Amino acid sequence: MGLSTSLNTAIGGLNAAQVGIGIVSQNVANAGTTGYVRRTVSTADSLSGLTVGVQSTQVQRLLDKIVQHQLWQEASGAAYTSTRANSLSNLDKLYGAPGSATALDTIFNKFTGALQSLQNDPSSYSLRAQVLDNATQLARQLNTLSNGVQALRSQAESGIASAVTKVNDLLSALSKVNTRIVGSPNDSATAGLKDQRDLILSELSQYVDIKTTEDARGSVSVVTGSGTQLFDGQAAVTFKFDEHAGLGPDDQWDIDPAKRSVGTIKIIDASGNASDAIANRIFRSGEIAANIELRDKTLVQAQAQLDEIAAQMSKALSENSLPSAAYPPSPAAQTGLDLDLGFDATKQRLNTLTFDYTPTPPGPTQRFTFVNAPAGTVLPIGSDPSNKTIAIDFSAGPASVAAQIQNALDTNGATGFTVGNPSGSLLRITEPGGRVAGLGAKTGVLAADSATSGMPLFVDADNKPFIGSYDDATRKVGLAGRIAVNADVIRNSALLVGPAGTAAGDATRPKALLESLTSSVRSFDNSSSPDGATASFSGTITNFVQRVVSSQGQAVEAAKRLDEGQQVALASIQSRFQETSQVNVDQEMSMLIELQTAYAANARIISTMKEMMDVLMRV
Repeated sequence: MGLSTSLNTAIGGLNAAQVGIGIVSQNVANAGTTGYVRRTVSTADSLSGLTVGVQSTQVQRLLDKIVQHQLWQEASGAAYTSTRANSLSNLDKLYGAPGSATALDTIFNKFTGALQSLQNDPSSYSLRAQVLDNATQLARQLNTLSNGVQALRSQAESGIASAVTKVNDLLSALSKVNTRIVGSPNDSATAGLKDQRDLILSELSQYVDIKTTEDARGSVSVVTGSGTQLFDGQAAVTFKFDEHAGLGPDDQWDIDPAKRSVGTIKIIDASGNASDAIANRIFRSGEIAANIELRDKTLVQAQAQLDEIAAQMSKALSENSLPSAAYPPSPAAQTGLDLDLGFDATKQRLNTLTFDYTPTPPGPTQRFTFVNAPAGTVLPIGSDPSNKTIAIDFSAGPASVAAQIQNALDTNGATGFTVGNPSGSLLRITEPGGRVAGLGAKTGVLAADSATSGMPLFVDADNKPFIGSYDDATRKVGLAGRIAVNADVIRNSALLVGPAGTAAGDATRPKALLESLTSSVRSFDNSSSPDGATASFSGTITNFVQRVVSSQGQAVEAAKRLDEGQQVALASIQSRFQETSQVNVDQEMSMLIELQTAYAANARIISTMKEMMDVLMRV
C-alpha cells in the first residue's frame, strides 16, 4: 500500500468517524423527542486493485418496519375501543348504578311502590299525591335520559366532523413531506423527514385503520383496512362530511339522502367522483368508526330501549281487556264464543282482537291477532309461526269487523268457522266441532274518566294519550323525551281511583295499574331488546326496566375490559418498537467512545504519514 493510498484511507476513516460522532450527538440531543428514531451511520468500502478504502457513509434509521405497522394497527384499535368506552361510560352515568338513588330502576320501583301503597288505601289524598309525584319524577328521568342519549349522539356527530377535517389535513401534510423525501438524497435530513412522515401516519392511524408500503425512492402508499387507497405519493382522496347539529331521536342515517337526517362521509377521488364511505364501510377501526357505530347503532338502541319503556308503560296503564262469553251458555252445547264490542268510542279505542283455535288434526293452539289498521296495511311478519297478525279496519262497525275476520280466516286456511254479528255490537265465532279456543280484545283508554280499570296516566306531548295503537307507531320514536303525566289526573288526583261516582275506597283501578306494570307479561320489540336486536324479550315492564339498566352496566364493563386489553396490546407493541428505535444514552456513549478511538487512530495514521513525508522531503 502506497503512502498516498494510506493517507486517503485515513482521511476517509476520519470523515466517517466525524459523521458518526455527529449522529451520536444528534441521537443524544433528541433522546426524549417524540417520534425521533435512532440513527446510525453505515459505511461502504471501496476496492481498487489491492487497495481498500472508505467510499461513502449513509445515515440510517433503526426501526423494525413490521413492528411499526403492527403499532399503527394497534393504535387504531385502541382509539376505537377508547372512544366507545368513554361514550358508554358517560351513558352509564346517566342511567346510574343499579339500585342507586338516581338510577332508572330505583325511580321506577318508587313509582310502583307508591301504587302499591295506594292500592292498600285508595282514599288517602297523600298517597295519591305521592303516586303523582313519583310518576312525574319517572317521566322526567326518562326525559333526561333521552336528552342525554341524543347529546351523546350529537357529540359523536361532532367527533366525526373533527376527525374528517383532521384526516384531510394529515393527508395534505403527508403529500408535502413525501415529496421532499423523494427529492432528497439519503442523508440526515431525509431521516428527519421520515420521522415527520411517520408521526403523520401514526396520528392518521388514530382516526382510520391503515396499512402502508414504501418503495425504493422512499415514497409511501397508504390504504385502509377495507382496501381503499388514501395516499399514493400524493393524497388519492379527500373526505367531506355534512355535519348536522343537535340530533334528535328521529334523526337517523340512511343510504337514501332523502331519508337521512344525520351527516354522512363522502369520499372524493382525484377525478371528482364521490361515494358514500359509510355505506361502503370504509372505516372499520379507529376513532371515526367508533363514532359512526355510537351514533348509528349503540346510542340508537339505547334510545329505542327508553322509548320502549315509555311506550309499554303508557300502553299497559291505558289498556283495557274485553272478555268473551261462551255460546251457547250451556257447556254441553258450546260451539263458540261471544264478544261484546260495545263501548264509548270517545273514551276507548279497539286496538287488537285475538282469536285462538284448535287446528285439524288436533295440535298446538293457533292464534290470529287482528290489528286495528287501515284495510290493506301490510304488517311485519312476526317470529311466531303459530300467530298470524292481520290488519283490519275496526272503525266500520261490528258487522264489517265480522265480515273481515271471516274473510281472513277463510283466506288463511282456518276453515269451518262462522263469524257473525247476531245483534248490536255482539261478535260471535262458532264451529260445530268446538274448535273455538279463545276470543278477546284489548282497547286503549283515551280518557282518565273512563269507567274502566285502565287509564292514560302517562301521555305524549300536548297531553295526547299514547295507547300503542297501529298509528301510534310513528310517535313511539322519541317518546321517552316527551312523556309526561296526564294533566287531567294532576288536576284531579281522584281519577287514580276512578271516574266521578267511584267509591273513595275502591282499589280496582290502583290494583289494575300496579298489576299491568309488575305482573302482566308483555312482548317487547326486538330492536330494543337488552339481549340484542335479534333476541326477543318477554316479561313484565319491571323486568324490562331492570334488564335495561343492568345490561347497560354490563355493556360499559365489557367496553372497558376491551379497551383495557387493547391498551395493554398497544403498550406491548410500543415497547417492542422502542427496543430498536428509541435512543439509549448509555449505548450512544459506548458508540461515541468507539468513534473517538477510530478518529484518534485515523488521525495518528495521518500524523505518521506527515512525519514520513517530511523525512522523504529531507532526503
